[in-house]
Amino acid sequence: MKVKIIITAFLMATMAVMAGCDGQKTESVSDSAQSSVNTSDTSIIEQSDSLADTQSASTGISEESAKKTALADAKVSETDVDNIRVKQSIDDGVSIYEVDFYVDNKEYEYEISAQDGSILSKDTDIDNDFGSAAQSNAGVSLDDAKKTALSKVKGATEKDIRIHSDYDDGRQTYEGSIVYNEMEYDFEIDSETGKILSWESESVYDD
Repeated sequence: MKVKIIITAFLMATMAVMAGCDGQKTESVSDSAQSSVNTSDTSIIEQSDSLADTQSASTGISEESAKKTALADAKVSETDVDNIRVKQSIDDGVSIYEVDFYVDNKEYEYEISAQDGSILSKDTDIDNDFGSAAQSNAGVSLDDAKKTALSKVKGATEKDIRIHSDYDDGRQTYEGSIVYNEMEYDFEIDSETGKILSWESESVYDD
């Protein structure tokens, strides 16, 4: 009888020890799985933060915003402006918008940060040869010169061209540019004959 009791006690003790080991193993596996989940969550959060930082760094202002900034600084409305042009370019590694437009005989030139919309530089020039007075002695009208230049760029319209009268070596000419489909065309037209004297083209992204 004593032997049977001893064997029974031994078996119960052995089962208790094995149960304790299984519990420790289960707890260890659970802790490992939880650690893995926490690590995964941290990785996802870091990736999300990195993506947000990248998106934030890539944001900037639009061409329309740059135009509005220049017009507001010049204290003019778009209806007062003739031949406005907005071109994005890179200057010393900085992305900028170049905004040029005419109001009567005055030319405005702006450089605006494409990142935050701040005005980096601005300039105004009075063109004494601009306007109807200079055109009065021309054999070819300003409108005809516009049509000649636009005919060289298929799809371009009057909103894409800027043009003004000038004198070159004592000869009256029309000078201007057309910006269309990410290309800029610079030209010079003889105001007496309507002949194109010079024509150059380049990408708007070229410095």
